[in-house]
Amino acid sequence: MKAVNYSEGIINILDVPKPSGEGVLVNIDSCGICGTDMHMLNNKVHLSHIAGHEMSGRLSDGTLVAVEPLKYCGKCLQCESGSYNLCAADKAELLGLTADGGMAEQIIVSEHCIVKLDQKINPKTACLVEPIAVAVHGYVITGTRPRHRVAVVGGGSIGQCAVFAAKAMGCEVDLHARYEHQMEAAQLCNVKEPSGVYDRVVDCVGSPDAIQTCVELLKPQGKIIGLAVGWEDIKIPGIAAVNKEASYFTSRCYGLGAEGRDIDIAAKMLFDLPDLASKIITHRFPIDSAVEAFNVAGDRKSGSIKVVLDINI
Repeated sequence: MKAVNYSEGIINILDVPKPSGEGVLVNIDSCGICGTDMHMLNNKVHLSHIAGHEMSGRLSDGTLVAVEPLKYCGKCLQCESGSYNLCAADKAELLGLTADGGMAEQIIVSEHCIVKLDQKINPKTACLVEPIAVAVHGYVITGTRPRHRVAVVGGGSIGQCAVFAAKAMGCEVDLHARYEHQMEAAQLCNVKEPSGVYDRVVDCVGSPDAIQTCVELLKPQGKIIGLAVGWEDIKIPGIAAVNKEASYFTSRCYGLGAEGRDIDIAAKMLFDLPDLASKIITHRFPIDSAVEAFNVAGDRKSGSIKVVLDINI
């Protein structure tokens, strides 16, 4: 079958054996390119396995599903508490980053990875369930509620998903974005440039300038939600943060909260509000054009937000 990986700065389109072994076979429809993929590609990380963790597809009987790309033991203290995203087992994996992922025609995953979708959901947007779940998790661990005012800093794909999830929760949400096309994509959520202060500020950039902006926008005793992957040290401006008694919450993937799995909540949001996701996916490519897809994903001036590989659609 055809598959894609990136390693040492090079995109590879591979011909690999179809997966075999125990688990559930998923025929991949689409797989998104994540900012994490771009960072690892640009930093020439050695990756020996198939890439891709934002995936959706169909079971052998045609059932449409998304995939939660986490392998965990289910037995350690973290797993038993619902924080299986922090599994302590040596064999814990993140599909597409530490094990074979979804940029391929097929994948076999554990039963617990299967995310049941409403079968009327748009299959062309179902791969967004995973990045929306990232945003949901950040809101869950900070106790965010519809009464809270939310500002999102960063208009890339995870920023758009953070706007989407906040809107789906019933929050007032605004967006600080670098590019005009990013603001335009979020207009269905009635966003505007942030003004005043906010109960929650979501960092979807991770740079020192972005953290500074987050603190400036935060109300006293508010919470900053760090959805951006911190590849470098996170530096919080001391006096400004102390004067507001600001809290910074790191957030990793998704887990199980009081209202269920974050990724199941995300799937329902996507089904209930399909129009809000309509502009997040800006470009689609067949798997044979993976090199071009990654090039577009890495060029924000191209107008890209979320770039997706369509594989079996």
